[in-house]
Amino acid sequence: MPSTHPTTHARPAPLACLECRRSHLKCNGSTPTCGRCQARGSVCTYTRSGRGRRRGVTRLNTEAQPVVSQPLPHSSGTPAQPALTQTTLQGTPFGGPATSPQSDRSPPWVDDEQLVNLYYLNFHSSHPILLPRSMYWKQDYPRYLKAVVQLIGGHFSPVASGIALRERAARELQDGDQNTPEMVQARILYTVALVAQNALREGQQVLDSAIESALKLGMHRQEFAASYASGLTILEESMRRTWYELYVTDGCIAALQRKSTFKTNTVNADVLLPCDDFIYEGGMCFMPETLEEFHSSVFAQEEKVFSSFCYRIEAVRLLGRVLMITGTHGVHRDLVQAVDNALAAFTHHLPASKSEAEIVNTFGELDELMFQAHALVQYSTILLHFPRGDLISPNSLTQDVPGGNCTKLLCPCNRQHVHSMKAVEASKTISMLAALRSPAPRHTPLFMYPLALAAAVQLSVGAIHARRSSNCLEQHSDRVKLILGVLKSLGRHWSAADTILRTLKRVASTVFRSPRIDSSYASRQDEAMDSGIDTCPHIPIDNDWLDNIDLQDLNGLIGFDNPS
Repeated sequence: MPSTHPTTHARPAPLACLECRRSHLKCNGSTPTCGRCQARGSVCTYTRSGRGRRRGVTRLNTEAQPVVSQPLPHSSGTPAQPALTQTTLQGTPFGGPATSPQSDRSPPWVDDEQLVNLYYLNFHSSHPILLPRSMYWKQDYPRYLKAVVQLIGGHFSPVASGIALRERAARELQDGDQNTPEMVQARILYTVALVAQNALREGQQVLDSAIESALKLGMHRQEFAASYASGLTILEESMRRTWYELYVTDGCIAALQRKSTFKTNTVNADVLLPCDDFIYEGGMCFMPETLEEFHSSVFAQEEKVFSSFCYRIEAVRLLGRVLMITGTHGVHRDLVQAVDNALAAFTHHLPASKSEAEIVNTFGELDELMFQAHALVQYSTILLHFPRGDLISPNSLTQDVPGGNCTKLLCPCNRQHVHSMKAVEASKTISMLAALRSPAPRHTPLFMYPLALAAAVQLSVGAIHARRSSNCLEQHSDRVKLILGVLKSLGRHWSAADTILRTLKRVASTVFRSPRIDSSYASRQDEAMDSGIDTCPHIPIDNDWLDNIDLQDLNGLIGFDNPS
């Protein structure tokens, strides 16, 4: 019989928790934890049902918040007290996220679960600093960080308004508490999104602010993560990852601008190293290693395997060494050789499970962080050798190349060819990474810049072979086509990739459509290319056919226009 008690309409029961929805299993709807999640020990999270809701009507903040159990520590306030207390939770609807201080003067916040899901599906694995997906709602992140997450998720949505999401993210970042770890996280992610949208200068400003805040908070010190997280190991790991993600992002953007150094590389940091992603996702991050242990492991009697994040950090450290010897000043050949040795040693010392051949498992799943580590090492190799080699390129492409003015000092004729060969090999490796059967949009958008530089090398050597009857020209053409295809996929989500794509297409169309002439060197060139050694650069080539190509845009895209 119907109950005689008054009926309340404040909160209709949710249909199913998120975990049961993802598994397409029946949920009994019990709160705070459904029967199935309780039996499995899974995190049980509810969101409001959309049934019965009229189209075009969006519920206010009090009805749109996810319903969760067992809230995790959070710090939208002062860094010293990250955990939410019971008093803080009082007054929040159904144990959902607490109302932020901005609520009094900002529009009511509405969480978009679809955009958050798109963020975790397409972006999180490339920049995994936030808590795992299953814990996102429980952490009750501040609205400025949520705005950045939804902005990035919106790049993968065919219906989201990118302009509105970006304006909201910028507004929330400006109004939010400027000195919290969450603000540092938001700025790191926002920087990557800005750079991928052709807003490099703005991205650099946001990144500088993130670095300043991180140093003020002491995030570069080992004790920060533990003191901030109050014993919650998963949050400690998130803080460690945040510092190192800041380091990686700073290094990559410095390389794009060809700066000789970057701020975080000059900081005496002793943060413990991140764990592997599968451990992080499981919430069991214990006994992290130190940087000293990582660097001394090459001399140990037994091989020790570190996380993919660690090798990614090391790849950026090597990138920093390459940047230090770029520029128009003279550099002794021994310094160049030392950096080249370090780059080669990186690959030789990798455990078998972290090698290039193993970054895709038997299920077709890509280790994104190890993918980035390999790409960064090859990127660094090209930056080191391409300017010092003798590959053909028009003056407009090479006049501002870091190290270009000291090429003869560094590289006598009998060594320039070796530099060219190493640059070509590195570009081939990047193209092989691009050929992995993995959804291209899930790569970090920063991958577009190593792709652009690899394409420039292939176009350079292709320009040589295009002038003579050479079968290996097709190999260069195929690699460039592959790179263009990956950039096309990335360009559906990030406008900078589309800009690079259009510029490279203009150059490629000229290189591979140019008239060929017969040469007695053709057969020897083909054999040399098969062995990885290209003898073509020793042959003088007429560059007049390239004079009409406007490569100024390409200079900036691959970073050859700022030798600071």
